[in-house]
Amino acid sequence: MVKNIIFDFGGVIVRLEPEEAVRRFESLGITDARRQLDIFGQTGIFGDVEKGLLSADEFCRRLAIEAKEKGGRFAGVDNPVFTFEEAQWAWMGYMKAVPRKNLDNLLRLKQHYRLYLLSNLNPFIQAWAESPAFSGDGHGIGYYLDECYYSFQLCDYKPAPSIFQKMLDAAGLKADECLFLDDSERNVRGCEAVGMHGLLVEKDEDWTEKLNNALIRNA
Repeated sequence: MVKNIIFDFGGVIVRLEPEEAVRRFESLGITDARRQLDIFGQTGIFGDVEKGLLSADEFCRRLAIEAKEKGGRFAGVDNPVFTFEEAQWAWMGYMKAVPRKNLDNLLRLKQHYRLYLLSNLNPFIQAWAESPAFSGDGHGIGYYLDECYYSFQLCDYKPAPSIFQKMLDAAGLKADECLFLDDSERNVRGCEAVGMHGLLVEKDEDWTEKLNNALIRNA
């Protein structure tokens, strides 16, 4: 019986705009941003900050070094660094919209289930997601969910089964009582490897009916 529903962030709760993120990082001087950025798994320093291998400050320094080497920015500057706000602005290019229907569905589900977030995410988007700016009416994501777990804090990365196990252990949950929604098939397979129920949804789709049907099947 499902008692807990775990959501991915990008493509499930929020709508994404990957091309805008690429454009913003390119404007900062990261000429190979398209190669390093991927909504299903970042590489280079982008992956390192989402895996907790780089702090936000370290990422800002490394990003500036890459901008200097690849794009010619910071010419003549010995120790270049971007501010947190500059890096956050680029990362926020991913965030296209937060559909009101998704938030209303979370509040409805919260009356009957424990709700969680498990996402490959970095400190820059987390800071926005947990701020009053997230919902447009003064609520951070924590208002809609019971607990949030981020890859950079767990020092792990989907689709590895280990990140799902870390979340289960941290939250004190039983795998067979959990249903996980994600728009990546490999991430769904990762959750199922530890005994969770998985539900694959299409990127940015209205998952209401699909989730309701899954909950009925696993009642």
